[in-house]
Amino acid sequence: MQSDLIIKEDELLNPADYPAEQRQLVEDFNRRIQNCMGIVTGLGKEYHTIWIVNNDDLSMRLYRTTGENTSVGAVKLGQKYNHYDKAMEEYIDIYVADRPDSVMREVSSETVLDRIKSGSLYTVDYIRMADDGTLSYHQMAFALAGDPETADHFILAFRDIDKSIRRHIADKQYLREQLDIVAALSRDYYNIFKVDINNATVVILKLDGYVTKGMEKPSERVYPYDVLCKQYIADRVYAEDQQAMLEAMSFETVRAKMQEVDEYVSSYRVMDNGEIHYYQFTYIPINPNNLNSGILAGFKNVDDVVESAREREALELLAETDQMTGILNRGSGERKVIDALANGKDGMFCIIDIDDFKAINDNYGHDVGDKVIRGIADIIRNEFRGRDVVFRLGGDEYAVFAYNVLDEETGRTMIERVFSKLGAMDIPELKDYRVSVSAGAVITHDGAKADFEAIYKKADGCVYRSKATDGCMATFYGPDGGEK
Repeated sequence: MQSDLIIKEDELLNPADYPAEQRQLVEDFNRRIQNCMGIVTGLGKEYHTIWIVNNDDLSMRLYRTTGENTSVGAVKLGQKYNHYDKAMEEYIDIYVADRPDSVMREVSSETVLDRIKSGSLYTVDYIRMADDGTLSYHQMAFALAGDPETADHFILAFRDIDKSIRRHIADKQYLREQLDIVAALSRDYYNIFKVDINNATVVILKLDGYVTKGMEKPSERVYPYDVLCKQYIADRVYAEDQQAMLEAMSFETVRAKMQEVDEYVSSYRVMDNGEIHYYQFTYIPINPNNLNSGILAGFKNVDDVVESAREREALELLAETDQMTGILNRGSGERKVIDALANGKDGMFCIIDIDDFKAINDNYGHDVGDKVIRGIADIIRNEFRGRDVVFRLGGDEYAVFAYNVLDEETGRTMIERVFSKLGAMDIPELKDYRVSVSAGAVITHDGAKADFEAIYKKADGCVYRSKATDGCMATFYGPDGGEK
């Protein structure tokens, strides 16, 4: 190439100035420059300071600044350190007044490059403290400087967005609270709107997530609420949730909710590229004492929250479950029974013990013994109701608390169903051996807050009485204190 040709960032090269075999490279270069400059020019319409950052060494080059007083500090730090992470660390330490640690994580080079790698625009909102101590609401924006496949730089842009908010918020008394609300919402919510409670209209304050048909970037444009709402639901909401969301997000519902509560939150499902995702909306009044000031509406993805909840449920279930049988373990089962008794719940408490279990292990092996334990657990779980507390006491013993079983006849019928299923239990290794169990039961009456230990001892005593009889047997503790 010609050595005396100076290439400027915003100038294109003339392919005719280069040998034929290099012209394709020059044209490719021009396309990248055009793409990059198109992105920068687009951001430049609203952002007062723009940097170009090298993806590899994170060196920074100032592209443009308007000289606004809010940009001076960022410019000086970028020029001083010429390294993105270091400059941002210093900028946040000096100027960010709200959640600096969180903002630093959000704008770290690792986070930024991950969020923009597909070509998306990524923004971070924060409260900025000026040198004189005044606070204002600011935003940083990030985008790749070119196509995702070829871009080797990214763009960092700054803007003061107090001005755009002031245009939409007439209630100056609540401006500071408004900024705090928007800042809080912006940490998690991709899209934020202001809803006029009187005219049923919407203006856009932030738009980083999915853009539905007819929706543009934040601006002065006013949209009809119901039109935008129905279009969003039709475009995005999972088919099975659409009817419910039409009601939940209708202007009439939102207006009624805002007159009752200071925060209206609901969740729904979104279908995206064949996958179901979980989303949440939040509506908050700018001034709870004056709904005429407007309502803020935020929308965000809550997949991580849903997954965390599922994980917690899985862990809780794991902690409560006996790993061999899949029914409740002793600790969790006893806690549930104690809680039921403490709340005056009546029912039948029953202990079931496998007869001569040691002989099964000795004659057929522990593997077969484990099959017997699991098989009986399955029978007990299936023959009692889903709401009943079924758990393993340990070894070859089980327990059940059957809610609202208030007489021996009903209780004995339930236990006999377990007995009848034992004869059909299929464990080939046992051949002709028939497993039997002994049961002892106690029925609590009159909503008395019965003592669990006392009930347990009574049922356990009845089990030993049952073992005096060959085969399956159930003994109930009688109201006169004896077994029968």
